[in-house]
Amino acid sequence: MNSIERYDIRQKKITLLNDIKMPCPLRRFATVKISMTKILLLGGIGRLSKESDAVYCFDVDDGVNNGIESDASKSSYSIENLDKVDKPGVIDYPVIIDSVGSLHLFVENASGTSPLMRTVYSFLEYS
Repeated sequence: MNSIERYDIRQKKITLLNDIKMPCPLRRFATVKISMTKILLLGGIGRLSKESDAVYCFDVDDGVNNGIESDASKSSYSIENLDKVDKPGVIDYPVIIDSVGSLHLFVENASGTSPLMRTVYSFLEYS
């Protein structure tokens, strides 16, 4: 990547992360941004099509310190395993955030044959 491309990316406020590694493979999971740098990854389907009740907090550090970005710094990230969702499965959209800070989730099983189940997940201690 030459300096012109790097400059354009910084002006557009795009953060590039290389080699993101999840603790376990997931698909059909939901994401919710809970702060400027934190995103929750909820539920989904894991290995062997098993329904997942995992919740991960994806935290991005974009290399900016006190508003000054150093050229040598690269974006880094961390993934933390949080408390599990009460009901495992695929999280259907929309994910609703109430005024107390709880997420109202609508969960379906992996095959999608049963009706959606409603559950509540509180994330306030992680934001």
